[in-house]
Amino acid sequence: MDLPFHQSECSTVRHIRGVRRGYAARIRSLASVPSARRGSPQLNESVIDRTYRSLDTLRSSLPDLRDALLPGSRRRWAQLDLTPEQRARLDHLAREERAAKEETLRRGLSVPGSSPAPLRVDVLDTITEIDTSVTGIESLLCEWFGLTPLAGATTADRITRAVTLLDRVAAHDELADWLDQEARRLLRLARRALDDSEPVRRLDARCPHCSARSLRALPDREVIVCVNTACRCAEAECECHADRPGRHRWVFAEWPELADQLAEVEAAA
Repeated sequence: MDLPFHQSECSTVRHIRGVRRGYAARIRSLASVPSARRGSPQLNESVIDRTYRSLDTLRSSLPDLRDALLPGSRRRWAQLDLTPEQRARLDHLAREERAAKEETLRRGLSVPGSSPAPLRVDVLDTITEIDTSVTGIESLLCEWFGLTPLAGATTADRITRAVTLLDRVAAHDELADWLDQEARRLLRLARRALDDSEPVRRLDARCPHCSARSLRALPDREVIVCVNTACRCAEAECECHADRPGRHRWVFAEWPELADQLAEVEAAA
């Protein structure tokens, strides 16, 4: 049953207030770091560059998200590298689905899903999350630097303001890392809504834990993961031994150490 407008509005207001409380908690946790402390120039230079790319791409994706609200609207093409077996399985499923639709029409029944929704709810949720989060990001940055948030600004305007503050953000390690993570998280949400898959690179190397050629690099996240679900290491406290095993992963700062480990594995093979 559809909710009355005023009930739906209250639910939305409660959601936004909850998000704002979450950002307020982040402000307090970040504020515990001495504001006069300078960040590491070498460390933050790459982080700020990456944050700029994420925010700039996110800003460019906003019109595409609005266009994608309508069902059947043109979306970005994501090329998938399928094996012959995967392609044959998808072709088989497509033939079965077409045959089922023809049989349904032959019986005089309407095909399920023939009346599309007026809007794509998943894209609408993504736009709402991005709008709310960007507003929270601007509020945090303004409180941190003693500025006043923009009144009646668009999400693109707030992103632009965040970009102009990146030079000042670079002076604070914790703030720079947090903004980098938020920018990349929102960009992943936008890409997922636009069916723009994140590139995955297969590494020609064996995992140092399971010796399988199962290492994959995710350049956008700057992380390398082992996709072998049976991968286990010798450390009993590692998440790979949990009831719901976690995958081994190496963030960018750990790549030099991983490179040394891979060289040892290859030398011993």
